[in-house]
Amino acid sequence: MIKRLLTLFICGFMLTPVGILANYSISLSGNTPATAVTALKNATGYEFVYQKNLINNIGKKISGNFKNQSMEQILDNIICDQMGLSYEIVDNTVILKEPQETHTSNVRNLSGIVLDAETKEPVIGASVMIDGSNIGTSTDLEGRFKLAGIPANAKKVRISYVGMHPQLLNIRPQMTVYLHSSIQAMDEVIVVAYGSAKKGSFTGSASTVGSAQLGAGPTTSVTEALVGAAPGVQVTTANGQPGSSPSIYIRGVGSFNASNTPLIILDGLPYDNSISSINPNDIENITILKDAASSALYGSRAANGVLMITTKKGNKEKMQVNVRFNQGFTAKQSGDYNKVGVRDYLTVYWENLRNQYVSDGRTPEEAGQRASANLFNAITYNPFNVPADQVVDANGQLNPNAEFMWADDCDWENAIQHLGSRTDAGVSISGGTSKSTYYTSVGYTDEHGYIKGSRFKRYTASANANSQITPWLRVGTNLTGNISYSYGNQNESQGNNINPFRFIRYIGPIYPVHLHNPETGEYLRDADGNLIYDFGTGYSVGGIEVPKRDYVSGNNPAIELQKRVDEYRRNTINAKVFAEIKFLKDFKFTFNGGVGSNSYLATSAGVVYEEKGNTGNTSKTNSFTTTWTFNQLLEYNKDFGEHHLDVLLGHESYDYEYNHLNASKKDQKFDNNYELNNYTNIDSTPTSYTNKYKTEGYFSRLNYSFNERYFLSGSFRRDGSSRFHKNSRWGNFWSAGAAWRLDQEKFMAGVNFVNVLKLRAAYGEIGNDDLGSYYPWRATYENAQNANEAGYIQDSLGNPDLKWEVSRNFDVALEFSLFDNRFRGTLEFFNRKSSNLLFSVPLSYSTGIDSQLRNAGSMYNRGFEFELGYSIFTGKPLTWDISLNGTHIKNKITSLPIDPYKSGTHKIEAGHSRYNFFLRQWRGVDPATGNSLYIPAEEYFATSESLVEVNGTTYTTDYKEALEDYCGDALPKLQGGLTTNLAWRGFNLGMTFYYQFGGKMYDTVYSSLMQPGTGSLSYQTVHVDIMKRWQKPGDITDVPRISNGTDATSLYASSDRWLVSSDMLELATINLGYTLPKSLVRRFNVDNLKFYFSAENIFQITRRKGIYPRKNISGYSSNGDVYLPSRVFTLGFNLTF
Repeated sequence: MIKRLLTLFICGFMLTPVGILANYSISLSGNTPATAVTALKNATGYEFVYQKNLINNIGKKISGNFKNQSMEQILDNIICDQMGLSYEIVDNTVILKEPQETHTSNVRNLSGIVLDAETKEPVIGASVMIDGSNIGTSTDLEGRFKLAGIPANAKKVRISYVGMHPQLLNIRPQMTVYLHSSIQAMDEVIVVAYGSAKKGSFTGSASTVGSAQLGAGPTTSVTEALVGAAPGVQVTTANGQPGSSPSIYIRGVGSFNASNTPLIILDGLPYDNSISSINPNDIENITILKDAASSALYGSRAANGVLMITTKKGNKEKMQVNVRFNQGFTAKQSGDYNKVGVRDYLTVYWENLRNQYVSDGRTPEEAGQRASANLFNAITYNPFNVPADQVVDANGQLNPNAEFMWADDCDWENAIQHLGSRTDAGVSISGGTSKSTYYTSVGYTDEHGYIKGSRFKRYTASANANSQITPWLRVGTNLTGNISYSYGNQNESQGNNINPFRFIRYIGPIYPVHLHNPETGEYLRDADGNLIYDFGTGYSVGGIEVPKRDYVSGNNPAIELQKRVDEYRRNTINAKVFAEIKFLKDFKFTFNGGVGSNSYLATSAGVVYEEKGNTGNTSKTNSFTTTWTFNQLLEYNKDFGEHHLDVLLGHESYDYEYNHLNASKKDQKFDNNYELNNYTNIDSTPTSYTNKYKTEGYFSRLNYSFNERYFLSGSFRRDGSSRFHKNSRWGNFWSAGAAWRLDQEKFMAGVNFVNVLKLRAAYGEIGNDDLGSYYPWRATYENAQNANEAGYIQDSLGNPDLKWEVSRNFDVALEFSLFDNRFRGTLEFFNRKSSNLLFSVPLSYSTGIDSQLRNAGSMYNRGFEFELGYSIFTGKPLTWDISLNGTHIKNKITSLPIDPYKSGTHKIEAGHSRYNFFLRQWRGVDPATGNSLYIPAEEYFATSESLVEVNGTTYTTDYKEALEDYCGDALPKLQGGLTTNLAWRGFNLGMTFYYQFGGKMYDTVYSSLMQPGTGSLSYQTVHVDIMKRWQKPGDITDVPRISNGTDATSLYASSDRWLVSSDMLELATINLGYTLPKSLVRRFNVDNLKFYFSAENIFQITRRKGIYPRKNISGYSSNGDVYLPSRVFTLGFNLTF
């Protein structure tokens, strides 16, 4: 269904009519004035009114090639400059007139208004200058201007504004001027490594999330803005814990054991702190560098791509004060798995008990009677008002007279959840003079998660200033800081009984949150009249005995979450200074220096509960991270006629230090004090260590272009890293790229519907030195004890030959923009080959070490990306843009240094994907016995005693004899985003969808819910699909019989039965806003006032309720019991003075 809807949408998307043009293109060559006017009429749709003799007397030919220009620009050239006439535009009619006195020496005064061509709103602060003089002014709050005393020979006036195309127009006494945005598809300036570049001349692969996208509504996190926003970028689902951040992958996974995380560059320098510490409201734009040509200058740290985050700066035009306030609410994004109700729950466990008796040799009748009599001996809790042996009869039917006594107290999910809240507020002040700019902001975020006790608070502050001290010296500084707190961080450990999400997911529907009288069902209370939480440990309250609960006995998250002590505080400061010196006209030298520090203090403690019988413990972790970065850049920029050359030479040093300290103690002395000195005994040996890491790099880049048509680029970097031995410490990384602007060729002159047509290609090599250890080349040792004598033992074997993992990238793309930039897009093929991959290679036992790290493996990520955008409506009052992006990646391991091996549900083997599933081949249920059927491995056909024949095919019922084989890939065949933005008379509506198709995921939770519990999960709940189970010979079903006996492993073993499609469609964000008319707000000295509503993680459509396919890229998690993603609804306003 999802695929059909998407296909239908794309078809409609491609067939939408072109509509009305905003800018125009026309080519004239030797036309008479009359035919020139006719051509103007046909090209623009405007009517022209004039007297025939007005143009018949013009004895000259009209020529000109105008591409994507405004109506005023074209008319000024053709009507005023070439014909010597004047004109007036009234609605959609152009009136031609005799030349006015403004073109003679009598002009002395000038007045008019400057409007935004798109919004028709006044442009405040636009510069109005008489060409060739210093006479000028700026437009007022209504966009109006007046000039007097204009020189007699002045004929042109220049009108400009930041971010808009300037216009040079003929002077007329009264002027109405429309300025158009200067941000066009290929004129857009993007942030690249150590500088910026025009998109039209850039030879690399990069995507940008701009200020328009970031400012459409309240952005709660940096990573949330990337979901579905750019091709080749995959963002996993963030944990629901407030303040948590997801993982980001750019063009797949390039490593097995080293990092796959992209490098983050904040305002030109590496950023190594938590991304959640960055205030998203301070961000101007985010650029994602995806190939070697765009990221090779970052050398040994850029193999996984680069996220370049640029923060806001001040504006020279005027001072602005911005105030924002958002109030939101949070809840779980979607419901959990469908689980059985009370009656079905008891029927299932009655049948499980009966099957055990049958397997012990009793007749089905006797087994049914014994199961009815003994069912609650094991379950222990009888929630009904009839005796335990009368609840379920010998046929497994529930007594119709049985009433559930505490049905209102079994909603464990509601007991630990509530409606969360999120408050976000901030103030920024920006501005400048002719020589300086400044920007400063403060922000506050306070989010209470939908799980009780979870909370995140963040205070941020930033300030930057830039000053042009002299014509040749520019300096600046940037300072950001934040303090963040996280409370109630949840234990998500697999199999851990204090994991609250595990507890509530699997608890049976008969177990209450509080204590109840087993006979009457009434609540039991303590001496103060308070309800008593049931920890399942067995109670005696006022002579009333409450039985013990076998399911996760000793825990009750409904109260434990409210008192949970697991929190951290993080203080982050980043400071940067720069100086820029221009000399010898074409040279520029820049110095950048930055320091970052991160202080982290975490506390976790086990609260003492009488019911648990624990004595309490506490743990303190303190870490401090410091980074220093310095770089020096020398640039040469020169035009030689139609040739342009820019050269960059640079050096960069990076110094990282991490200090860690941990201590824990147990046996608490006094309640509610979790400091170490309030505990008696050491819980574990205190640890402390320091990690240090340095890199040094020398780099260069050369860009050449000819006639804005042909572009060449090349870069080289030589990096040294302290992670490697001195003989292997230095590596070389490089790239080369080329681009061709076909739209600038002469043979394209008559193809007016093509605005941009660009072909580019690039190849390069980049590295990854983040190998999971700071000293992988050195042998390491750890403390040990030999009887009473202290010493050291060797922990790892060093490898002085260890090197960078290397990524070789080839990229070719076609970029286009058609129909006056109405239809635009990029089609791109990439091939990313990773080699020198890090593996732990087994060693001989004689070495005394199990394994050694070596560079040996290789694999590739190959695929294509597309990004398409279309402006369905561009005229006023309605505009509607839509964009679709997608990525297909094929991953394949090409070589391994070791024998193939299993890794969870995957198998690592050359010739297959990193995330190919390798599982037992399950083929259904034997109708005769209810056993699971597996394809047998070849070696068991002759010897197995578990073989059965069903419908002419031989299977085995023993999971140990099952054939294991490849059975699908976790990586989607296609994933991407769909974005639409609609604006009408001050209203705007934006939506972003994320989709993925063609992948699989291993549903660990579903596999657990499809079998009766054992151990600490005894008498857990089960999924509703278990009601389709096999119950008697002849049943045709795909759910085997129930058992938690010795045969259970073969019934429910890990196999391809538990694979499910990871196809999904998610509405990631909605932003609905209304901007009040400027004519209204200016009465109160307000520049802009916008109210908005936004929502995140609104809904998702998946193959099974409860799954989250975007949770991780591997499609498998051994632990699905985690804090699930939250849905957020927000109301707010943005006020600018």
